[in-house]
Amino acid sequence: MSGKDSDLIRMAKQMGHPIPDKIKNKPVLNDDLIFYYQSFLDLDTTRTHNMSPTAISWLSIIEYARFYQLDDEETHDLIQIIRAMDQVNLKHVEKAFKDKK
Repeated sequence: MSGKDSDLIRMAKQMGHPIPDKIKNKPVLNDDLIFYYQSFLDLDTTRTHNMSPTAISWLSIIEYARFYQLDDEETHDLIQIIRAMDQVNLKHVEKAFKDKK
């Protein structure tokens, strides 16, 4: 649990409020998936959203896989997982762009 979550729990208890559902029912990331989550966060920094949202480039994913010395199967999995995560992320970013206008 992050320090921020701990602070919110403490404040809710002090004020006699229930622990917020977003914290109480927060999903726990399986240890096997932490690498992919961190990879997505790292790869997200390789792009810009200037005029419109842009996908994480295939080349960036490949370079990332090479840096971590992933084999062919691991690289394939990384590409598939990052692209799937990116599609969901881009939907949220596109909505935020539209809402801003």
